[in-house]
Amino acid sequence: MGKTTAPASARAAAWAKFLDELDWWIEQHGDAAVPQAATSRLVDGVPYPLGRRVRAQRERHRRGTLDVERARALEARAGWSWDGYAPRTARVWQQRLAEVRAYVDAHGTLDGLESVNAPAARWLRDQRAAELTPAQRRELARIPGATTERKSRLDEFVAAMRGWLAVEPDRDAGDVQFSTVYRVGRASVPLGKRVAYWRSRYAAGRLTAGEVEAIEALPGWSWKPPRRRQPAAQEA
Repeated sequence: MGKTTAPASARAAAWAKFLDELDWWIEQHGDAAVPQAATSRLVDGVPYPLGRRVRAQRERHRRGTLDVERARALEARAGWSWDGYAPRTARVWQQRLAEVRAYVDAHGTLDGLESVNAPAARWLRDQRAAELTPAQRRELARIPGATTERKSRLDEFVAAMRGWLAVEPDRDAGDVQFSTVYRVGRASVPLGKRVAYWRSRYAAGRLTAGEVEAIEALPGWSWKPPRRRQPAAQEA
């Protein structure tokens, strides 16, 4: 029996989804240099294997089986290469470095970079684990705090949740309302808003498997917001 092929409509839908995820990656990272093991947003409840899909298109192009129009569509994406994944180009590296430096010059700190320029913040985290040239390491070292690992928002959130659970032993993560505030000393953490933030990132497929695992380890955690509490019925 011959090999069955997917209907044209299914292939077209799969191609459209691939381009959507590739464009999302470019928006987040600045170019189409997708590592082979990279995933993007959740599709049907699981991370989309974008890196493998990119490699598959390169293989089809190498074999001459990739449609010309599709090849042109890929070549029109920023940073697309048929040669496979490579470290960021010198141009992109210098661009991100300039963005980080400008932020520190304006604010005196790296605090808040993630909320203002998420791609630059992710790039900076990647550089701390990358094999850089001596010149690149020197350039990064000139920016205060750029080469120092920073406590992530996830670490802070999990610590605050566990602190709240410790002082509320009869409750679990499912009892956190949007208005819940965790107070420790003179500091106040808007815990309910933080919970909503992480749920929104999960719904958008922007959490790593490790982040999902760390949050789901919280007792009573649910990715669905709790139902609003109904007021008690008044007696007649």
